[in-house]
Amino acid sequence: MRYCGRKKQLRLWAELRDYDRFGGWKLAGWTEKPTGFYRLRKRDGFWWLITPEGNPCFYLGLCTAPALNWPATPVSGREYLFEWLPPKEGDYAFAWRRGAWGGDEHIDYIAFHTANLVRKYGDGWSAKAVETTRRRLRSWGFSGVGKWGEIKGLPFVPVLTRADVPCLVKHPEIFDPAIQTKFVESLRKQIEPRRDDPMVVGWSFGNEFDEIITADEICEILKKPDVTPAKKELLRRVPDGNIEEMRRCYARAYYEFVYRTIKSIDPNHLYFGFWIVPGWWENEEDWRLVAPYCDAIGYDLYSFEFGDERLIRLAEKSGKPIICGEFSFPPFYNGERGFGCYAVYSHDDAHSGKLYGDYVRAAACNPYCVGVMWFEYRDQPITGRGAGKEIGPVIGEHYAFGFVDVADRPKWDLVKRAREANLSAVKWRLEAARKNARH
Repeated sequence: MRYCGRKKQLRLWAELRDYDRFGGWKLAGWTEKPTGFYRLRKRDGFWWLITPEGNPCFYLGLCTAPALNWPATPVSGREYLFEWLPPKEGDYAFAWRRGAWGGDEHIDYIAFHTANLVRKYGDGWSAKAVETTRRRLRSWGFSGVGKWGEIKGLPFVPVLTRADVPCLVKHPEIFDPAIQTKFVESLRKQIEPRRDDPMVVGWSFGNEFDEIITADEICEILKKPDVTPAKKELLRRVPDGNIEEMRRCYARAYYEFVYRTIKSIDPNHLYFGFWIVPGWWENEEDWRLVAPYCDAIGYDLYSFEFGDERLIRLAEKSGKPIICGEFSFPPFYNGERGFGCYAVYSHDDAHSGKLYGDYVRAAACNPYCVGVMWFEYRDQPITGRGAGKEIGPVIGEHYAFGFVDVADRPKWDLVKRAREANLSAVKWRLEAARKNARH
């Protein structure tokens, strides 16, 4: 299909008048009382995300937008790979950073797409790029931004961190009152500025495996001095020394502390947990451990199908709504674009769009799922986004995840099919709920 110019296409698609500014559908035939914040409601056996204006919503997010200078690729020690590097002065300075992942402060990184944005938009490039991104997300049918991004005027899903809280092994010493105080203050500093912001869909904390309490971690705690609060408390609560029981004990205390702290600071916004990944854990008990301590269970799952038997079973067993923070089908382009093929991939943009539509439809028709978010807005650099120790042509992830490429060009074959699915998702869900009510 041939498309007209970028600006004309956005005008033709326009912003969607049947939806409120939070992604809620105004034509559902029913509403809830507006509260000024997102909330959850079960109706006809289906969980719904309700927008601050009271309209039902199936949340569709696009992660990392607007991604002005991320992802970036490491340069130090690999300068020979690049025919051209932008200067480190003027507008191009924003494309450079020193260190990106922690422990790599000696490494220079460059975001080539940032240099392309500077060249494309000229004076005031960053404001123009952000506004273009905002208009794109709205006209493409997205409710707002997903994880790892934020655009003024659009809903988003912020991820809280614990970078300034000391760890006992891999996690803070949750039984130590002094560490608890630091933990509370860390969360307070992050939450309070946005406590009354209706654009916050819900808080989350940490990400994926980083927040799983492992058996190895418990074993390391037991090697600590006897005065260590966590060691004392674990031995008191689990006197027979069962490592798995100790692991669950620590996890319950940790997840409950985070949940109750966030809710005490901000009782109005939802909490989605830490984006647990089914299968990337110690065992299935980790899903059950987190379930009581979130409003909806946030998870990430890269799979060709929305839900396998395990996900559906765990969702049904917990009875809680679920929300997918990351899924994707990056095109492989027969190897023409990069050096590797992602485990869950598509052949080209059109195929990626078809898989997107199938995934969104299945998610929208599931009684427990209240939204999904695609990772991510821009392609990753073919030389990798870093987080690796080796020096070579590729370091870290390097896949074509994006709805736009490194030259800020939309992938229209993906965009068109995704937009069709986005505008159908809430209708699919309503129809599935009506059928469920009739039976």
